[in-house]
Amino acid sequence: MQMHAALDLEHLPDSPYASELRRDFPDLRFSPELEKEFQTFHLERVRSRVRFFQLAICALAITTAVHLIFMDGISVNDVVYGWLGVVVPTCLFLVWASWSNYYEQIYLPLARVAVPVFAIASAIGVANRSVGGHPDPLYFLTTYSIALFFLGGQLFREALLATGAMIIAHGATLAYVGEPPTSILYYVVVLTVTGAVGAFVYRGVERQLRTSFLERGLMGEMVARDGLTGLKNRGAFDDYFPRMWHQALRDRRSLALLLIDVDHFKAYNDRYGHQGGDQALRRVAQVVQGFARRPLDIAARYGGEEFVLALFDLSADSVRDMADQLRKSIHALSITHEDSPTASFVTASIGVAIVGPRIGRSPEGTVQVADEALYSAKRSGRNCVNVVDCDQMLFSTGTFRRSA
Repeated sequence: MQMHAALDLEHLPDSPYASELRRDFPDLRFSPELEKEFQTFHLERVRSRVRFFQLAICALAITTAVHLIFMDGISVNDVVYGWLGVVVPTCLFLVWASWSNYYEQIYLPLARVAVPVFAIASAIGVANRSVGGHPDPLYFLTTYSIALFFLGGQLFREALLATGAMIIAHGATLAYVGEPPTSILYYVVVLTVTGAVGAFVYRGVERQLRTSFLERGLMGEMVARDGLTGLKNRGAFDDYFPRMWHQALRDRRSLALLLIDVDHFKAYNDRYGHQGGDQALRRVAQVVQGFARRPLDIAARYGGEEFVLALFDLSADSVRDMADQLRKSIHALSITHEDSPTASFVTASIGVAIVGPRIGRSPEGTVQVADEALYSAKRSGRNCVNVVDCDQMLFSTGTFRRSA
């Protein structure tokens, strides 16, 4: 059984890996950022295979050119304009790309152009040889049509395109030089069948590889996730927020930090039991996650019944509105809480710190300000929002005494 089948992927709404596993990627493509990550992973995995393949093909191409000139007596000019002019340079180009220090960045983009060029030129050359009474090179095309999928490092779509271009070029050249239709049909069918076998098998291989990549990424993410709610855990937040801070410092953007505390949660646990409390926290967590909509935002479980939401570059008015919408959304879950002196349903208090990162301030100070704001909201009767805009206060973030 696959690893992801044992997980509830719906509880990981912010995970790109879980999102692709839910979607089942029928087109063998991920979202742009994840596709880029996958291609890097794939190229690193097949690096030695690609280098060997391109060296072998290049050696074969050079050997063929020598054979054409010295064994078959073909005019040097004919070989230069065909084999030496296109096939060999393309092979050398692909060898260079596969051994380059920038292999992971350049190989696939260059191969998308160079491999079809090589395949088409080879197909034309083989077709001309077949007309001259030398059908043996056809075996090179049949072998190459399968090797494209498994040895060339390309992904399914690109390999399929190159194979199709090779088959069409071979058939068109045979027709152009006057080969009988029955011969053309035979050669095209042979190439199509071998290419189809390679494509069918490799599509399954790539699907399994993509699934393994997603599960590997998901396993890495699970280390940074809270096991109950599926949100990022405290450690992940403590690691991410300083990097978010430095990004805002470089870009001269603002940050908003929201600390969310479920009101009277101990009383809820005492009345409804820990399983009921766990279910309530999961539902609140889903609401909190829904407000981390942009790539740089993060939602996490901060500890116990507390959650944290960090938002990048929003105006103070937008942050206030969002915090109040979050408070109302938690109340709108209508989770019955008969022992709450605040309301008949589960509610939350929210403390908000809005800060423009600069020298003399710190991420830890921002958390402290949000903590102060949360305690103030709880002292004000709970089920409310208290916002502190650090740029309008007399203190510098993180230099004041925490009040209990």
